[in-house]
Amino acid sequence: MEGTLRDGDEILVDRSPRPLRDGIHVVRTGEALLVKRVDLGRPGTITLVSDNPAYRPIELPPEEVQVIGRVVWKSGRL
Repeated sequence: MEGTLRDGDEILVDRSPRPLRDGIHVVRTGEALLVKRVDLGRPGTITLVSDNPAYRPIELPPEEVQVIGRVVWKSGRL
């Protein structure tokens, strides 16, 4: 997520159960725990997008993505 989040930044994650919406979320897919921008633009697909252009979007069916929570705050070094 370099560009929005940098290595060493701290984040606050809202884990309240809510309907999924676009935004930055902590998600689990398989054994990986990721912080990605969630895009719900295509029906039947969740697209996980990094703000770092070096990483391609990941398209998955909803049953393969467990949403841990929505990132609501970040802090980092200047």
